Amino acid sequence: MNSIEIKILGRTYYFRSDEPEKLKETAAYVESQLEKLNERFNTVDQNKLLVLYALSMTDKYLSEIDDHKSLSDKFEQINDLLDNV
Repeated sequence: MNSIEIKILGRTYYFRSDEPEKLKETAAYVESQLEKLNERFNTVDQNKLLVLYALSMTDKYLSEIDDHKSLSDKFEQINDLLDNV
């Protein structure tokens, strides 16, 4: 496991990871998303910014769950039709 230093919103965090490059890539994505939110809402309150980001990511996650369920339902329908052929 490798030690890695990550900076987000000017704060430094230290982690250990088996995949340091993936963690760096993820941190860079988070940083860019937080910067976009900061530009949009123009806030210096980092806690508010992090809550906005958490809400945004949760909304996307829940949408993905709904999409997955819909696709799974359609897949089952197709399998049922194929079984009847």
